[in-house]
Amino acid sequence: MSRVRWSEPQLDRRAVPRAEYRRTAPALLELEGYPCAVRDLGTSGLRIEPAPAGRAWEEGQRVTGVLHPRTGGRVILEAWIGRIDRAGLALVPDGHWPLAETIEAERAALRQWRHERRGAPRLPLPSHLAGSNGARTPLRDVSATGLRYALAPSERAPETGSHVAGELRLDAETVIPVRGTVVRQGAREIAVALDPPGLTPDILAVLRQRFFPEGAARR
Repeated sequence: MSRVRWSEPQLDRRAVPRAEYRRTAPALLELEGYPCAVRDLGTSGLRIEPAPAGRAWEEGQRVTGVLHPRTGGRVILEAWIGRIDRAGLALVPDGHWPLAETIEAERAALRQWRHERRGAPRLPLPSHLAGSNGARTPLRDVSATGLRYALAPSERAPETGSHVAGELRLDAETVIPVRGTVVRQGAREIAVALDPPGLTPDILAVLRQRFFPEGAARR
């Protein structure tokens, strides 16, 4: 197959519908054995950020991988590297590629998830636990679909797109297991999109009662 530049009109990402993973967990691409976070996906190509470390990449290099869309399943893909920049890599199809129907299903699911996330109010949490003699919590806010927490001084930040698991420990007797995907990090704070079903209304009610026992004003 003859290779053409990514910037040529027939391969212009902006001219075709894309599944864009903005402010949500990205799709996973296992590129030559390296896990990568997919930032957008279309019939004309995809973009990953950051470029996987551990090896050198070159424009025009042919690569293979396994794509795991958020909507499930796995797709073998073949591509070549159309662009390398400080953000990551842009891949252009060169053989097997996700079908247009697969990409459209991913776009529809992302739109639905964004709508649900916007409709899930956040509960901002105080850094000191009420009634706990000055005890602190790393949690910054929680909602039915996600949470944000601060890293400890010596704690290493998880990679964006990685799956994490932990516990919401409210006290010695109340522990809530949680799992999710890292969707954003900055200023030593990590945002996690929780795996379905997320936090139920009952759990959120417990959190409100725990952190705001007297109905204190919230930020």
